[in-house]
Amino acid sequence: MTAKNILFVDDDENITNGIMRQLRPYRGEWQLFIAKNGDQALKIMAKQPIDLIVSDIVMPGMGGDELLKTVCELYPATVRMVLSGYTDEKTLKISLEVAHQYLSKPCNAETLRESISQVFKIQACVRNPQIITGVGDLNKLPPLPKIYQELNAAITDEDSTIRDIADIFARDMVLSAKLLQLVNSPYFGLKRTVSNLTDAISLIGLKKLSSLVLSVHIRTSFPANNPDIQGYIEYLWQDACRASELARLISLSEEQQEDRPDQAYLGGLLHNMGLLIFLSRGGDKLKNLISAVQNTDTPIAELETAIFGFTRSEAAAYVLSLWKIPPRIIEAILLQNTPMDSDYEGVNALTAVHVAACLLNPTGQDNSDPMFAMTLDSAYLQRINKLGRLPYWQKLADKVTANQTAQ
Repeated sequence: MTAKNILFVDDDENITNGIMRQLRPYRGEWQLFIAKNGDQALKIMAKQPIDLIVSDIVMPGMGGDELLKTVCELYPATVRMVLSGYTDEKTLKISLEVAHQYLSKPCNAETLRESISQVFKIQACVRNPQIITGVGDLNKLPPLPKIYQELNAAITDEDSTIRDIADIFARDMVLSAKLLQLVNSPYFGLKRTVSNLTDAISLIGLKKLSSLVLSVHIRTSFPANNPDIQGYIEYLWQDACRASELARLISLSEEQQEDRPDQAYLGGLLHNMGLLIFLSRGGDKLKNLISAVQNTDTPIAELETAIFGFTRSEAAAYVLSLWKIPPRIIEAILLQNTPMDSDYEGVNALTAVHVAACLLNPTGQDNSDPMFAMTLDSAYLQRINKLGRLPYWQKLADKVTANQTAQ
């Protein structure tokens, strides 16, 4: 396998020297290049193909945002990553506009290595020309709404208030209506009607707002109006609600910290996004897939590859990567059927999404729709020493299913 070329750009030699030391064990997989500023980085890239560029944002002369914009124009195939010590709203907003991923300094070797590995794994998938033909290239796909980026930046900013975030939501009537609809649904079981956005946001929680924006955007971006498949659409969103909640509960049960439960929640919400893409754009191939699933015992991923040239997980990963969704969430969706392909040895979003989807739609059950059925990878759970947790996770799954049935 050809080594990947990675370029690190930072004016602080202590940072770049530290990165070189941290990643020395991986020099067989990656060839590392160092630049002290933007001009030097562009000179290196003019002579040497670069697969991934990792840049600071605040640097003397050419800033990292200007550098990455230039890289995007000149070398669109190069993955762009920001590694910065600044976490204010302005810096984060700039980073979201020019980079595929944002990492904060200080960043330990394992986090950096895992992030880079995930990026290359996803990159290999989304370069499948059949996906581009079947789903649509970047210019044909609806872009991620600006409000999603603004909302994430505001949530990250410690100085933002609920009122500030409500003001962002208020700019979009559809999202505002969906937020109020969700809060007033039986899921929350309130004895009063909530009509104020500020109150609604306080009830739903900040982290779920981004997921709400994304789910509404996906529904409108990939409409499936064929009445013959409405049953699949309805079940898909019911499954998304259950899988997201169960994935979050699994993550919390494993005492996952910081944003890990939220990553699991979003991964569960989007885990069948690729099927929605098939349902909205599949045409005759979709008919062939439905027929094959109903009449053969061949694993559905094999059928999808044979008919479309790629799986639903790969289709979702392709679109989400173009939308710059964090790689850990994309990995959870891309590898949900093959978690052993991940080299991470602990519980993460992938673990939670895989288990949630499998427990809610187990292969071989009489009442499961074969289009949604999944097989639990016991060997994977054994590898990460979590097979013994399965009975408890099953209780969580039963609770989530019972709650949805009661609604």
